[in-house]
Amino acid sequence: MFDSSIRPEGNQAGVFEYDGDTAYFYLYSMKGEEGQKVVAAIHVLSGTPDFEEKDVAIRWDAKGKIVGLFIRGQLWAAFDGGTCMNYGGDYCSDLSPQIPLEITQAFKS
Repeated sequence: MFDSSIRPEGNQAGVFEYDGDTAYFYLYSMKGEEGQKVVAAIHVLSGTPDFEEKDVAIRWDAKGKIVGLFIRGQLWAAFDGGTCMNYGGDYCSDLSPQIPLEITQAFKS
C-alpha cells in the first residue's frame, strides 16, 4: 500500500507506505538530496493490517502546516511540517489514537 499528499507549497509531502510487513508514515522533503528526503517517520503497524488502501487518506490541514494520516476517517498519525514534531502512530483497531486535541482540531477548521 502506498499513498501520499504534497503540501500546497510543494516543499514537503506526507507519505504512507506498507511493504507487506510494516507500515510507516513519513514526512518527506521534496527538496532534500537523494537518500536524505525522509525527514521524520512514525511507525504505524507491524503485521497484517485490518484495513485496505481505500481506507487510507493523507491530508494537510487548511493552513498547510500539519499533515495527517487518516485510517477509516480517523486521524492516526501526524507531523507538524514546520517543527517536524510527530504525533500518534501504533495503529490498533481496538484502541484510540493518541494525538493531542489541538492537532486533531487543526483538521476541523
